[in-house]
Amino acid sequence: MPCISLGREQGWWQMSNDGLMGVVRTITPSFIRRSFALKFFIALLCIGLLVGAVGAVGTQQITGEFEQQVRNEHATTAKQEASSLADWNKQNQLFVETMARSQPVRGANVSEIQSAFDSELRARQFSDDDQPNLHYVDVGTGVVTASTKSKYRGETTGILNQTVRDVLDTGSSTVVTDAYTDTPTLGSPQPRIAYVTPAENDDNGVVVYTVPLDIRTGELSGTGNSISMVVDGSNRVVFHQMDNKLLLKPYGEDNDAPAAARESGPAKPGALRAGPAQGALNASASMAGKEYVVGYAQVLNTDWVVLVHTNLDVAYGTVRSVADRGLIATALGVAAIGAIGAVLGRNTASSLNRLTRKTEQMQEGDLDVEIHSERIDTVGRLYAGFGAMRDSLQEHLAEVERERKRAEVARDEVIETNAYLQSKAAEYSEVMEQAAAGDLTQRMEADGQHDAMDAIGEDFNEMIEELEKTTGQLKSFAGKVEESGTVVGTSAASVKDAAEQVAESIQMISDDAHTQREELQQATETVDAAVAALDDGDVAAARDRLGAVAGTLNDVADATENTMSESENVAGAAEEQAAELNEVSARADELVRYVGPLYDVLDRFETESEHQFVFTGGPSIAQDDD
Repeated sequence: MPCISLGREQGWWQMSNDGLMGVVRTITPSFIRRSFALKFFIALLCIGLLVGAVGAVGTQQITGEFEQQVRNEHATTAKQEASSLADWNKQNQLFVETMARSQPVRGANVSEIQSAFDSELRARQFSDDDQPNLHYVDVGTGVVTASTKSKYRGETTGILNQTVRDVLDTGSSTVVTDAYTDTPTLGSPQPRIAYVTPAENDDNGVVVYTVPLDIRTGELSGTGNSISMVVDGSNRVVFHQMDNKLLLKPYGEDNDAPAAARESGPAKPGALRAGPAQGALNASASMAGKEYVVGYAQVLNTDWVVLVHTNLDVAYGTVRSVADRGLIATALGVAAIGAIGAVLGRNTASSLNRLTRKTEQMQEGDLDVEIHSERIDTVGRLYAGFGAMRDSLQEHLAEVERERKRAEVARDEVIETNAYLQSKAAEYSEVMEQAAAGDLTQRMEADGQHDAMDAIGEDFNEMIEELEKTTGQLKSFAGKVEESGTVVGTSAASVKDAAEQVAESIQMISDDAHTQREELQQATETVDAAVAALDDGDVAAARDRLGAVAGTLNDVADATENTMSESENVAGAAEEQAAELNEVSARADELVRYVGPLYDVLDRFETESEHQFVFTGGPSIAQDDD
């Protein structure tokens, strides 16, 4: 069964293959099908296109995989930075809440609060005005009673930024403000954010912790090849990797990274391709007006989004280099295939074209054309095959020519033989016509030129000789039969007459014997009577003699009776012989009647001599005649 199944599969494949090739042959123009070079070029072109397509697709696939890897790396970097920023934000919240629960704050002792705030910042090595600040605000009086920033002490809350003032009434939770611009004592305006939490005392106090945004400058991940920044819910730059001048400036890039980050949430970072750069990225000469990859991730519990940007040429530089090399290799491969195929195809096509021209010359009858090639491949073997075929064809044609000449000679011989046979047949026919006419002395002459005709002549001569001999014997036999029939008839008549006379004589003897018997019987009876009479007398001797005489008479009577019986038998046999002689005589007459016409017919045949017919048994007629 597996063999049958395999056979069916092969059959199916064979039919399918034939069907496909049939379709290809149908749709392929005839001028292409007639040209091997053109078909080879098209096949080579298809191979080149296929190799190019495979190379391009492979390169594109590798490029896509590498680009996806780059995007994943940017998403991971953004995720890590977002996690780090979330931890920093959480630490600031915990710090301000810790200060709000500290002993000085719970005791509402302003001097102790001031001392605790200064000591804490010194411990954190923050001492300049541009560093983070702690403020204690009495919400009930609206006065900043303690502050690490000296000019804020004793001032009303109006000295604070409006953004901070708006969240002083925080209730029971810690509030992180939006980024704002604070005016420092010296220098330019400083972007900050503030952490505001209620103090744990009965003084309606609030602890405010303000942090400059540039404190994170240099803390964001990235190198000279990438630019990281953080934007808030209004898509303003709140943290920047290198440039503080961009803080609180609009992000300004036309991409969907911030929206995508907020939509997917902190747990699902991502990356995308965007550009050209037209906003915050224009501040960097390496990014201005160029495409880039941006990784994004939302910071936990905030509306901040971390954005990591890398120039597309830098981000995809390696893969593009690999892709370019792959495309170059593919192009070189296609070119090599084209070059090798062109050389090989040209040589093969030239060889096949030369072979085609030579075969056309052979087809026109020129079998002396030279067919030779130095190639040892399939084309060379094809040349060798055609050369062998040419040699074989030449030899075959030579053999055909020899056979033709032999056929011409044989034809002449056949014509001559036919003429001889016709002549000889006419001669034999004339002999047979004369023999048929009755001349059995005719003979066919064998001249030794044709065995079959000689054999026919010899056989005919033997046959006609036997026929002549048989005809002579028949003629002799018929004559003698006629003569013997006449003699037999005459003899039969004589025998018949003699037999009739014998029968009459025997009948007379029989009658006389019968009469004699009766007389002897009477004498016997008389003697018997005398003997009986003498039984009473003395003449015993006389009686004995008479008895003896009577016995003798009885014996004579018995002999006479036997004679009569034999005479009757002889008479019957004579009558039967007479009847048989009558039948023989009749048949002899009939034989004479038939032999007479037969003899007349046989007498028409001419024979050289009469042949004596000898009977196979019994005395011959000639002997009877003697």
